[in-house]
Amino acid sequence: MKKIKLIRNIKIALSSILFIAAVIGMIWDVNRSDVSLGTGTNPNDVLVMGTEPGFKPFEYLDGTNVVGFDVDLAGEIARDNGKTLRIEQMAFDGLLPALQSDRIDMVIAGMTITPDRAKNVDFSDSYYSAAQKIIVQKQESSIKNRNDLVGKKIGVQLGTTGDILAHNIKGARVEQLPAIASLFVELNTGRVDAIILDDGPAKQYLTQNPKLTMLPDRLSSEDYAIAVKKGNTKLLKQINDSILKLKQNGQYNNLIKKYFGEIVR
Repeated sequence: MKKIKLIRNIKIALSSILFIAAVIGMIWDVNRSDVSLGTGTNPNDVLVMGTEPGFKPFEYLDGTNVVGFDVDLAGEIARDNGKTLRIEQMAFDGLLPALQSDRIDMVIAGMTITPDRAKNVDFSDSYYSAAQKIIVQKQESSIKNRNDLVGKKIGVQLGTTGDILAHNIKGARVEQLPAIASLFVELNTGRVDAIILDDGPAKQYLTQNPKLTMLPDRLSSEDYAIAVKKGNTKLLKQINDSILKLKQNGQYNNLIKKYFGEIVR
C-alpha cells in the first residue's frame, strides 16, 4: 500500500509540475506570434523580430496579429534567408535591451539611426526616410510652427526621436507615454498642447482624428534601419543583402505602395 501511495504521489507531483510548466509556457508566449513567412523547419531557422505594434502603418495589431510594412519587410528578409519569422511584442524602450540580452535577433520598429543607439547596436542600411512633425488641434491651438512650442506641454512616445527633440525645446513640459494612441487621447482632450511624431504613423492616426492637424514644419529628417546586436556581422550582411535585393526586384516598392500609396522616396 505504501508503495502504491508513493507511486500515486509521484504521479500527482509530476502532473503538477507539467501543469505549472505549461502555464509558464503560455505566459512566456503571450506576446509572441509566429508569422507564416519563410521556409525554416527547425529552431535554428527562426528569425526573431522585436517590435512595438502601435506604429501604424509600420507595425500594428489587426485583431491579435501583428501586421504592417515592417512586418512584411521582415517576412521577406526571413524568406530570402530560408528562415521563419517570429515576432516578440514589447514596449519601444525595451527593444534594445531585449536585443542585447539575445531575447530577439533584430529590431524592426520604425527605429531611427542615432549616434547614441549606434554605440550599443549595429544598424542595417536605411530602408525608409521619415520626418518628425508637429500635430495640434485644428481650431483651438495657438501653435503654428516650431517656434510656438516654447514653454508648451508636448506629448511624445517614450524613447523615440520625438522624445529627444521635445526635451531640447526651451521650457517645454514633456509628457512621455508608451503608446501613440494615448498621445492622441491626450491631445484631443487638451491635456497636451501638441504631439511630436513621425509623419508616417501621424498620417494614419489623423484619419481617425479629424479635429487634429499636422503642421508643415519638419523638425528633423531621419532614416529608419534594422538594429542587430553589436558585432553580429553575419546577420547584418544577410539583412543588407536582402534589402538590396528587394529594392532591385521591385518588391520593396510594392510594399511602399501597399502601405503608403506612393513609390519609394
